[in-house]
Amino acid sequence: MAAATSLGAILGAIVAPFSGRLIDRIGSRVILTLGSLLVVCACLGLATVGSLIGFYVAFTIARSAEQGLVQVGAAPVVAKWFFKYRGRAMSLIFFASSAGMIITAPLVQLIISNFGWRLAWVMLAGNMFLIGVVPCALLIRRQPEDLGLMLDGAGEDYTGVESDTISTDTIWSMHDAVGTYSFWAVLGSLFIAAICTSGVGLHLIPYLVQQNISSGAAVSVISVMAFSGAIAAIVLGWVSEKISPRIMLGAVYLLSAISLVVLLNTTTLPLAYTFAILNGIVGTGVNTLAPILWARFYGRGIMGSIYGISRSTQVVGFAIGPLASGLVYDSFGSYENALIWFAVLSLVSVGFIASARRPRIRNLV
Repeated sequence: MAAATSLGAILGAIVAPFSGRLIDRIGSRVILTLGSLLVVCACLGLATVGSLIGFYVAFTIARSAEQGLVQVGAAPVVAKWFFKYRGRAMSLIFFASSAGMIITAPLVQLIISNFGWRLAWVMLAGNMFLIGVVPCALLIRRQPEDLGLMLDGAGEDYTGVESDTISTDTIWSMHDAVGTYSFWAVLGSLFIAAICTSGVGLHLIPYLVQQNISSGAAVSVISVMAFSGAIAAIVLGWVSEKISPRIMLGAVYLLSAISLVVLLNTTTLPLAYTFAILNGIVGTGVNTLAPILWARFYGRGIMGSIYGISRSTQVVGFAIGPLASGLVYDSFGSYENALIWFAVLSLVSVGFIASARRPRIRNLV
């Protein structure tokens, strides 16, 4: 089952750069609708599956569509529609993601307990169709200019982060963007952050149990993490309109290192909850701030292409992290060395993002 998750993530990583480039040309509507529809079909397939190969096919389709289409399509459409209020608009996207986990997980468990897992998959398919496929197909558009509307903040003197005005939304090509040091510095920091967060996430419950925390209490730590992430998404998105998202992302990476030090010393439930609060901020913070930073550095025009590459890179990191933790545990019988290295790598991410200055190219005016 874990292999199906990894296979789907790898295929999603392969698809992401191509779907991102398509978003810049035709918008997110087709990508999000197609991705949501594939998830619906996969969930219905999982509801009727009767063999391991059937599970692999259906689950891989669901995972690939989520990573390579849905995740890639959501953030760029917000970046293309918003400028002045981009931070708070982006925060709602990732707040919804965390809130969905909080609401859906117990609901699915309730249905499984009373009606079985097959009906739970049908419920998830119906949920995705009504909340995903239909609104995306009917409402999503590429950018406000396509409807004769103005980007928010147009015609205003915007005194937000770094004294931006609407005219500073620059015209970049991917060739120009990948030729800047900042592109690779930000990408490197996100890759490292993905390794660190995923390396802890999959092994968190067994680690806490190893630290003499009961399995039931350890599971509650995940819920605290989800709540923390949901709140952090709103706060960080709002603040990013006033403070440079580059500085904020650096602070999140530093918080990651601190949270790992806390986890290394966790032997009681209060300390585990402390880690959960900090790590919830880190996980959602990276997801929320990264697309805001990409849009601020390279404008709206190639946002889909850049975010597709960014997501692909992160997904590769998500695949490496759990494997690294598992190898360390198998070699030393403990996760301690893995956590130490993840803390050190988080500080490396701080260095990368600190050196990534905003690149300059010709403006729209």
